[in-house]
Amino acid sequence: MEGVLNVDVCVVGGGVTGLSTAYHLKKLDQHASVALLESEVVGFGASGRNAGQLIVAFGESDFKAQMRRHGAAKLREAYTYIHEGISTIEDLINEHDIACDYEQTGYFEMGLRADGSETLDEYLAFCRGIGQDSFLEPISEAQVARSFQSPYFGKAVFDRRGGQFNPLKYLRELKFVVQRFGVQVHENSPVVCIEREPSCISLRTGRGTLRCQKLVVATNAYSHLLPGLEDLGMIRSQSPVFVYANVTEPLSESQWGALNWPRRAGVNLMSKLFYSFAPTRDGRLLYVGGYYARVPQGNEMSLDISKDFLTEGPRHLASFFPALSDLRTVQSWGGPISTTRDFIPHVGLLADDRIGYANGCWGHGMPLGTSNGRTLAGLMLNRRTTDSASWLVTRKKIDWPSRMIVSPVVRSLSSAMRRDIRKIGRKMQPRLVFEK
Repeated sequence: MEGVLNVDVCVVGGGVTGLSTAYHLKKLDQHASVALLESEVVGFGASGRNAGQLIVAFGESDFKAQMRRHGAAKLREAYTYIHEGISTIEDLINEHDIACDYEQTGYFEMGLRADGSETLDEYLAFCRGIGQDSFLEPISEAQVARSFQSPYFGKAVFDRRGGQFNPLKYLRELKFVVQRFGVQVHENSPVVCIEREPSCISLRTGRGTLRCQKLVVATNAYSHLLPGLEDLGMIRSQSPVFVYANVTEPLSESQWGALNWPRRAGVNLMSKLFYSFAPTRDGRLLYVGGYYARVPQGNEMSLDISKDFLTEGPRHLASFFPALSDLRTVQSWGGPISTTRDFIPHVGLLADDRIGYANGCWGHGMPLGTSNGRTLAGLMLNRRTTDSASWLVTRKKIDWPSRMIVSPVVRSLSSAMRRDIRKIGRKMQPRLVFEK
């Protein structure tokens, strides 16, 4: 942006949370003046780089621990919140004719034979306890063996909600939607200074100044870099972790036939050895390996490629699906997810209650970010809504310790995770080897 601009609400961040916030602000009050600042281009961060699966997932993978800490009522509310995010995305796609390759396929939560069936059984019991089991279909190991030609897969759960889309296409189309609603979108406008005064909040970019009455920080994994909010705890709210994806060349019909992949739905391993696999609209296979996640040093935020995953990923893909042993991986990329200390997303108001924020979109952030945008819009306009009264908003947030020690702590947790993954790999038949 250039010059001086005055608006009612400024949104910083052009990912799914920021765009959803801008959209819902105008839906709630068409007369509110809204501007969105993005340091790069819309979809530049993790929102545009993710694997494009819309799934219902929340918090840590230890479901018994979730139930002990939060209880069934709060967890039912949280999982409904995520599901509503998927429904909102589907409504936006239909209402505004957004071309983003969306297919309502559902998805598989897949167990590993090497892990046994305990995790899947715990997941089903957990979903029954919070009233989510009506969406689920258990799939026996024998059924999985007939449906997927993989030596590693065990039992599965099919969730009919959600599906797959191209997230970058979706965000770029949503940008045009919010602009038609009257939102001023300013790309290539990094915020270099935030000044909070009694009469307004001023945000300075390299070429101009924006003054607003309310501010939404929708920068997720980049939030610790935003200047001027240090005294409000933004530095310790979250910590970034980079996750990587590979995509193959298009599969031939004979290759798809050899896989016998039902419903062309995404597959997510419910295991410490996390992998996800998603067929794309143009017939490729997009896959993500959790082992290769990396914690940045200090404020380094340009870890866009993982040499290890680019090298080892194709070999692992061939191990999971022997029929694809000759399939080439043709592209790799990464993006930063945002982790909170308790793995629960942060959404709400800062101590300066003119400022709303959301952090903690990690691995399943598109539905979450969409619902967070609706919540933040209501908070900024002082609307009393079900969202604003949610425990996710009102709870006491648990922050990381100082930035000096948070990166080493997260790296230590990441190293422990990789050790566990290598142990599982050694139990798999044939063994799945991680070189580093």
